[in-house]
Amino acid sequence: MTQEQRQSRDFEARRQTAKEVRECTAEAAFNDFIAEEPETNGDRQRFKNISIKVEGCDVNLFGFGSFTKTLKHNDLGLVNPQSFESLLDAIAQGTQEEFEKVILGGGKRLLVNPLNAYSLQLIGNDSQGARMASAPAFDSRNTAVDMVERYWMALCRDVRFDQYDKSSLIQEACEDLNHLGFKKEFGFEVTPQTIFRGPYKGCDVGPHVSQFLLKDFNFGNQPIRQMSLYPREGLDYMTDFETWKFVNNGDIDPTGSDIFDGTRYITTLRDAGQWVHVDFPHQSGLWATIILLGEMAAISQASPYTGAIEKSVAFGSLGGPDITVNSALAAVYGLKHAWFQKWCVHLRLRPEVYAQRLELFRCGILGKPFDSTFNKLLGDGATVWKQTKVLDRIYEHNTLQNIKFSRGNRKGTWLLPMGFPEGSPAHPAYPGGHSAFIAAGATIAKAFFADDPIASPVVPTADGQGLTTYTGSETLTVHGELNKLIANVTLFRDGAGMHWRTDGTTSGSLGTNIATGGNLLGEKLAISMLRDIKETYREEVGTFHFKGITGEMRAI
Repeated sequence: MTQEQRQSRDFEARRQTAKEVRECTAEAAFNDFIAEEPETNGDRQRFKNISIKVEGCDVNLFGFGSFTKTLKHNDLGLVNPQSFESLLDAIAQGTQEEFEKVILGGGKRLLVNPLNAYSLQLIGNDSQGARMASAPAFDSRNTAVDMVERYWMALCRDVRFDQYDKSSLIQEACEDLNHLGFKKEFGFEVTPQTIFRGPYKGCDVGPHVSQFLLKDFNFGNQPIRQMSLYPREGLDYMTDFETWKFVNNGDIDPTGSDIFDGTRYITTLRDAGQWVHVDFPHQSGLWATIILLGEMAAISQASPYTGAIEKSVAFGSLGGPDITVNSALAAVYGLKHAWFQKWCVHLRLRPEVYAQRLELFRCGILGKPFDSTFNKLLGDGATVWKQTKVLDRIYEHNTLQNIKFSRGNRKGTWLLPMGFPEGSPAHPAYPGGHSAFIAAGATIAKAFFADDPIASPVVPTADGQGLTTYTGSETLTVHGELNKLIANVTLFRDGAGMHWRTDGTTSGSLGTNIATGGNLLGEKLAISMLRDIKETYREEVGTFHFKGITGEMRAI
């Protein structure tokens, strides 16, 4: 090649190639866009058509089974119809102007970024073209059993993970959930080794907490110890009706008033809940990829740098900067997918609100527990509440909380003890944002890294102040621990009272094409991003092979 040829560049050809790549990825996303109307569980319409007698007056229950936090509510904690309608109007219009017209309650807390539901994205499939199964209905048996697990998670927040097999409280929770048919609803038997864990391969292997939330690592030149602030043991929130009403209506915003007693590695659900309280969406996936890169974990055979390329190394493409940023970006795009489903489709209420509905019956406001009105509103779930042992436990727990911290009338309730002072965030439950973004980020990591054994696995010491070698007989693998990371970040939110199990994890059959929770939604989004990203490389990239969370082999 002559000097003149070396200096020559055909930029017009490059211009056309860049255009063709953009058109190719646009066409793929266009073809994957599902234009049919999304499926819902019908709760919004169902309760719009139900009225009951409250203190001799007819009360319409529109919004009873839907997200309404921060809107205007009456003294019973039921949403003002005009306020709810203003939110529905804004969702239908999807404009900044219309959301500014939403009628809020106290105004101390605001709706969280509903306009993100309408965002577009330039990599991967569009959020509004994705579909997922509808959330379980308010009156379903599944929702009731799910709520029982929320209660038990709250009661077990301070039991150390490494003591689950010795805890009588954990054993009681296992017996209650199994008696109620947890396996039928969620796909697995509850034991001290499986309780509060995910249903995916690797989730029930070894320590409760994924290696990617335990291992120390270097972030560039900065050593990172994965010790976190841990909240005060035995301190739960919103256990009295007065505080619950103020928070729900937005009259107060206690965000940031948590009390911490030090730092340690994650050893309890309370610790874990705080980790997912203030994390950045891209943090957990980013941490995992940095840890794997730092340990020089084996890269996927799809990368030509595993053999075909011998005279250069990966960096800006297929190397550390590329892998880490794509995992992080997938998490942000996962939020867009979750936000469309949350606001524009499902508008599902949070567990803290379902528990408040139960409390209205306990107090006799809507009727009495297990009477005809209770059976009418709770449907197939009513039987669960007749059978479970958890309500008595919760009443006793909340009584002690309210006496100790001088709350309300110092009496017990059936409210869900919350891990955070402000309770759940001001956006709908289904699907969980965490569940979508961690699945998206971890799926990128699965594609780029081989499923080898984890190097030098660890567990926290009993006091959480250090790490020691994991000596269990079961081998921990990269993809198994990424599956566990997906489940951890998802279910740790549940442990703080924020979400339903069905908001995140799936017990769907092998190879299902319908995302039944945020995990599958995020995984599908990441796969579409990998499809697009592959078009941008100069290297001859092979096929990314890995197993999805349902166990099906993915090939991109």
